[in-house]
Amino acid sequence: MSGAARGVDACAHESALASGGRTIAVLGSGIDVAYPRTNRSLIEAIAGTGSVVSEYPPGTPAEPFRFPARNRIVAALSSAVVIVEGAEGSGAMITAEHALDLGREVYAVPGAPSTALAHVPLLLIREGATLIRGPQDLLDALGRKAPDPVGGALSSGVSGSAGEGLTPQERAVWDALLGPVTPDALARATGLTLPAVLGAALSLELRGLAVQRGGRYERAGLRR
Repeated sequence: MSGAARGVDACAHESALASGGRTIAVLGSGIDVAYPRTNRSLIEAIAGTGSVVSEYPPGTPAEPFRFPARNRIVAALSSAVVIVEGAEGSGAMITAEHALDLGREVYAVPGAPSTALAHVPLLLIREGATLIRGPQDLLDALGRKAPDPVGGALSSGVSGSAGEGLTPQERAVWDALLGPVTPDALARATGLTLPAVLGAALSLELRGLAVQRGGRYERAGLRR
């Protein structure tokens, strides 16, 4: 669940859809007003298998003051909130504060201190939020098991139904996983943005095709 915004929000929704899951988009506009417009197809895809939610009537335009209000709904509908990135003063902190007020668990993914978008996650970790390194950490914290890998996945390649199901971004990241690679290196190798790389890498992890160790991604099954 997220807000269908650009960047990591869109990547989270896309990864959920690519892995065959369902996701919820909470909009800061009427449900018939796609914002940002570039995410219209994504919002339509979410509506096809999950839900698109808004407290505003149809036709309500997206305006800045609606997004902080929207974030309280994201927190309320979530069993836990994971903050992946957020600059100082961003809505990510508002979502985390709403989650804490509602008694939800808050987790945060650390980033480089020199990166502006790491400000909120690092602040939350300093204040006691649980540090999350990847999907397995979150599943462990929630007491849930990882989904079974998609059939047809091989440690040395992708074949069968798993290979056919990869999005172009996932395929690009997979092809670049020739050894343990950092997200920044994957972004340079694939030409994708960092949020797109992280979303694709997360989807590959959920499929059982990749693993993250020490902040680096590699193909699953390469180590014995």
